[in-house]
Amino acid sequence: MSLEILSADKIQIKEQVDDWEQGITLAAQPLLSQGYFEQTYITSMIDSVKELGPYIVIAPEIAIAHARPNDGVKKIGLSLLKLNRHINFSEDGHYASLIFVLSAVDNEGHLEILRHLAMTLGDQEVVNEILNAQKVNEILNIFKGE
Repeated sequence: MSLEILSADKIQIKEQVDDWEQGITLAAQPLLSQGYFEQTYITSMIDSVKELGPYIVIAPEIAIAHARPNDGVKKIGLSLLKLNRHINFSEDGHYASLIFVLSAVDNEGHLEILRHLAMTLGDQEVVNEILNAQKVNEILNIFKGE
């Protein structure tokens, strides 16, 4: 299982959100509404950032929100909220425009997805293409390498 799980119905493009909590909540909505996890998982993701700091911002403009696997997670999933105006996850300048939400059912099943995501997002040219994209299909094609 790789990035094919990031389908058009799990990608959103918005101008902006009020804060990082709203960003995570909005980014998680497609997976929540499709039954990948319960509301408690969103709360866990937000609580993790409050407790541990902006560790989910893995590179400039990129955040991967996740929490420990728990009973509220039903299946592995990946969604993306792309913001045209980035949000700050801390006062120290942890900005992100691409907010991914990853749901994990155990400690291993999602690692392949993370590897593929890291390989894709490790290419700054690809990241810039995603940041400049204004349509869901454009983003999908970038992830498919088209």
